[in-house]
Amino acid sequence: SASTYSPTTTITSYSGVLNNTSPTFYRTGNLNIFYFEPIKVTTNTTGNYTFISNSSIDSYGYLYVNSFNLSNITSNRVTSDDDSGGNVQFLITYILQAGTTYILIFTTYSPNVTTSFSIMALGPERVSLMRLNVVPSTTTTTTLMTT
Repeated sequence: SASTYSPTTTITSYSGVLNNTSPTFYRTGNLNIFYFEPIKVTTNTTGNYTFISNSSIDSYGYLYVNSFNLSNITSNRVTSDDDSGGNVQFLITYILQAGTTYILIFTTYSPNVTTSFSIMALGPERVSLMRLNVVPSTTTTTTLMTT
């Protein structure tokens, strides 16, 4: 059957909050802590998807593929953005592959900032947006030995 192009855009929204119980990480080259919320992103339809943050603070977004490792925050990172969404909000556009897991990180441009926020995902199909539980960074020093 011939594939048809649909000009319609589907919007999926997500709401979250950064507070003093949120996970934290150290950004490369910065000794301050940043609160963040990791969001697992999956879709059944391959295509171009856009994620736009909405908050009262200067937000920062990172997109990872397959997994996010707190002890190596550059690993698996495919893109990031600070202010492309206007009003110091991030806007990330990326081609998501059906069946692949992505992790969208909502964080802040400045350290030690807490805020409520929302994210809008726009694309050819609804996406699943689920808060991801991450292991605290204090336990990432554990090494598994294989025999």
